[in-house]
Amino acid sequence: MRGSSIVLIMALAACNKKGGDAEAHKAPPAPPVNASVITVQEAEAPQTLTLTGLIAADQRAEVTADTQGKVLAVMVERGQRVKMGDPVVRLDVRNAALSAREAQANLASARAQKSLAEEECKRAQTLLDKGAITRSEYDRQMTQCTSALQSVSAAQARTEMIAKSVADGLVRAPFEGMVAEKNVTPGEWVAPGRSLFTLVDDDPLKIELSVPEQAVRAIQKGQKVAVSAVAVPCATFSATVTRIGAEIGRTRSLIVEATIDKNGATPVDTPACKEQPTQQTELVPGMFAEANVQIGTVKRPVVPTTAVARRGKTWHAFVVKNGEAEDRVVQTAPSGAVGTIAIVRGLAAGEQIVGAVTPEVVDGAVISSGGAAPAAAKPVDVKPSATDTKPSTPPAAPAAGSAKK
Repeated sequence: MRGSSIVLIMALAACNKKGGDAEAHKAPPAPPVNASVITVQEAEAPQTLTLTGLIAADQRAEVTADTQGKVLAVMVERGQRVKMGDPVVRLDVRNAALSAREAQANLASARAQKSLAEEECKRAQTLLDKGAITRSEYDRQMTQCTSALQSVSAAQARTEMIAKSVADGLVRAPFEGMVAEKNVTPGEWVAPGRSLFTLVDDDPLKIELSVPEQAVRAIQKGQKVAVSAVAVPCATFSATVTRIGAEIGRTRSLIVEATIDKNGATPVDTPACKEQPTQQTELVPGMFAEANVQIGTVKRPVVPTTAVARRGKTWHAFVVKNGEAEDRVVQTAPSGAVGTIAIVRGLAAGEQIVGAVTPEVVDGAVISSGGAAPAAAKPVDVKPSATDTKPSTPPAAPAAGSAKK
């Protein structure tokens, strides 16, 4: 019995020793993060309608020849810019040139016959006045004069038609633009109706938008549109609604055209875009794009742009509760004031959040509110007709909620 007690005491001592070693090797708690804490304010923000569409050229044409013949030369290449009237394809029209000479000869013969018929008609009129011929003979002679006149007109038309065929042997650009496709090479035989090349006029560009039926009344000519293309993530473009479709299609949507302004792109102020300043900032016909159209204003929580941070593919804000940071996934939208951003989902007015998110601010971090609060821009009045501009951060996250790391 006494031996069992000794064994039990020794086991308890060993457990206490292990516990003490674990306590000694346990990582110390993370130090508090010194960060500013601000209160979420509510303000008027633009209410926007997000539409999808395609960038399109102002004009696009499949250029064809008006005559037939073998291709002698192609004077353009894909991607080349041409001016209106520039020669682009030359056809072999020697047969048409020979026909033109024949038509010229026939025209000269018809004109000679017309002169002879006119002289005969004058004599017939004199003879009729003297009573030397009958009315029937006079009418027969006048008919020959009219027939000769019509023969000249027919020969003239034939000559002009063949002359046009000769001139059509040199195909010219119908408008200024860029060659998108070249569909012919020297040596091929072409006929009217066959596409020789595709020409697009990309100045100005336009975007074709599909507006849902319930939002049709909110779209008007002259409205400003903020366009962002998937292929050009570091720039936004301003456009103006110029054409509105006449009817709603089977998809229950209305096609609206907006002309993209020529003043160039507006860079997106994000760290990712600053690291790659040479990214493409030009739109190309066929690109998929999104357009934000302002249709009014709405009250939303508004915070400084420094209060949200992109981590992964979502945007995050950190709510301060009981001295600790709570991670929130938020959906953002333009606020109408420089240096601020509106929150669609994820935050409510009156909540305390970290004013300047740094890499040290994570879910569960202890916040020491000794940091300086970020300077927020004064809100500005937002009118429904104002241009909807992007915030200084990229597009908002698709959903809201809270995420625990």
